[in-house]
Amino acid sequence: MIDAHPLLAWLAHHPAWAASVVFIVAVAESLAVVGLAVPGAVLMIAAGALVALGALAFWPTLLLAVAGAIVGDGISFWLGRHYRDRLRDAWPFRRHPRWLIQGEKFFRRHGGKGIFFGRFVGPVRPIIPMVAGMLGMRPAAFYAVNVLSALAWAPAYLLPGMALGASLALAGEIAARLVVLLVLLVLMGWLAWWSVRWLFQVLPPQAARLAQGLALLGNRHPGLNRLIGGVLDPARMESKSLLVLGTLLMGSAWLFLGVLEDVVTGDPLVRADQGLYRIMQGLRTPWGDRLMVLVTELGDGVVIALIAAAVLAWLSWRRNLRAAAYWVAAAGFGQIAATGLKLVLQRPRPISVGYDGLSAHAFPSGHATMSMVVYGFLAVLVARGLTPPRRWLPYALAALLIGAIALSRLYLGAHWLSDVLGGLSLGLAWVCLLAIAYTRHAGPAPLPRGLPQVVLLALLLGGGWHVTMRYSVDLQRYEPQVTVQHRNAASWWRETWRSLPAYRQDIEGEPEQPLNVQWAGALSRVREQLAARGWREPVPLNAASALRWLLPDPALADLPLLPQVHDGRHESLLMVLSLPGEAMGAQAEPQLVLRLWDSGALLDPGGVPLWAGNVSFQRLRRVSLLRLPLTAREYDAPLARLEQSLNGIERRLVRRSPGSTEEEYRWSGNILLLRDLIPE
Repeated sequence: MIDAHPLLAWLAHHPAWAASVVFIVAVAESLAVVGLAVPGAVLMIAAGALVALGALAFWPTLLLAVAGAIVGDGISFWLGRHYRDRLRDAWPFRRHPRWLIQGEKFFRRHGGKGIFFGRFVGPVRPIIPMVAGMLGMRPAAFYAVNVLSALAWAPAYLLPGMALGASLALAGEIAARLVVLLVLLVLMGWLAWWSVRWLFQVLPPQAARLAQGLALLGNRHPGLNRLIGGVLDPARMESKSLLVLGTLLMGSAWLFLGVLEDVVTGDPLVRADQGLYRIMQGLRTPWGDRLMVLVTELGDGVVIALIAAAVLAWLSWRRNLRAAAYWVAAAGFGQIAATGLKLVLQRPRPISVGYDGLSAHAFPSGHATMSMVVYGFLAVLVARGLTPPRRWLPYALAALLIGAIALSRLYLGAHWLSDVLGGLSLGLAWVCLLAIAYTRHAGPAPLPRGLPQVVLLALLLGGGWHVTMRYSVDLQRYEPQVTVQHRNAASWWRETWRSLPAYRQDIEGEPEQPLNVQWAGALSRVREQLAARGWREPVPLNAASALRWLLPDPALADLPLLPQVHDGRHESLLMVLSLPGEAMGAQAEPQLVLRLWDSGALLDPGGVPLWAGNVSFQRLRRVSLLRLPLTAREYDAPLARLEQSLNGIERRLVRRSPGSTEEEYRWSGNILLLRDLIPE
């Protein structure tokens, strides 16, 4: 990981420089023309991250960002008001007149509200204030909106940065793999959204030129004209859509056939399945599981069937029988094709727990196939009722939902990558084929209004009901599989304790806290021993108790603890002991924390469970606007304090060979072995 401590230390000693940079960035981001080249949003998010990491104070940074935004827009407004139409002949507007044209259209359409909303609209953001001045907007009205928009703009960029900085600061405390998963979700969502919008901006003009070229070619070759003339008539608006759909149809069909061949022959893609499966399982966390189970349930057969039934009922009630027939064909063929391929290929899933019968077969992914067919063809139907500039929106929303469901299948280990790719490409090919036929024969009239509302209502009601009924069951169904290992108890006590991980496992290759405690026996016996000596279970973490992190000066004992992840699981035992303030120097109210995780091993004879964990100090630290109990990098002193609390349990102090990592963590390599070999 990149060490940010030198930068944070420099900023702590030079706060005036940091404050100046925040102000200058806010001014430049809002300044006419300059804002087009300055990555102000990125820099402001970075400033928010520095606030979360403690390098910058929140309120001064916020006020400087607001002031800079007001000044930047004010300068732009003055330029427009002073120079007026002379700006059209000045550089760079002489070379790029479209910038002013777009700004004028935006301002004339939205008026004074355009100043507010324009601050958040990328291409016209730094042009709108100058255009307002050029078009004679009253200064009092402008500055009123300018101040309000700056008050909204600064937190809109600082707060996400603070969330990012807090997540980085807490990555080692909670789970770096959870941060990686969230970043992956955001990146995939942004890529899906951007790709759909790019396709709608780039492909239609290219398709129009291609249609014109094919029409000219058809005029020279009558036989070709009879074949394509009725489909690719440049005079018809849908010709561009048909060409785009045809291109997507050929691409998705080619991809599906390629994946199918690899699955049948065992080519490199299938070998890559194993690698990606291990990577995705390396990102598993309990909180990530809860999120991904929720997402995957939106692609379950019950939810898909409820949405399909609701849409069919609405189309039939509105007497749009042609669209209803296409809808039945879309959902029906998707289900038949996925089922038929599963029966023929009978490819096993990565995991078999929770699946039997037909559902035990993997290729293609039913979730990927049916979510692509149903949500994809819904986008086709909804887009026909929108104006051309807005038709990309239903496709982008569908891409976000389909992509999230597909990722959830990979994350939960329910499918291989080739299963998901095969399902997505099969579904997309069928959607494109139906969309071509529907576009040619549906007629010029759009669908009656109300379909988006019907779909949203069906998704909320059907999905909400299904999640309520199945969520807890599916959490157990998809939980990571643990391979139980049997070991000899006497051998563990003597030497095989070394085979357990030395550190809490999070992201592969990045050690977290040392695992300096190993316990053989029932957790209840440790809990009883510690409770008799003043240890307690911490405040439970829930929505109400988490609000205490916002208190300005909370007591450490009153705060819930952040759970930690080892090998994809939260701790099975978590207990704390309050210590006197002098135990950690100047830090007030320190506490000792013991965490134990299931090691996945049983000791014979008796099948006694073996647990691994760590004992550490916690200090109260500020992270962004929160006051949190965070783990201190000191492990030998906590181990000695724990040993004093366990006089009634057989124990042995052993030691790993120290290395550079142990020095970094201020750990000598000492491990406390504890045993009570009486099974529960």
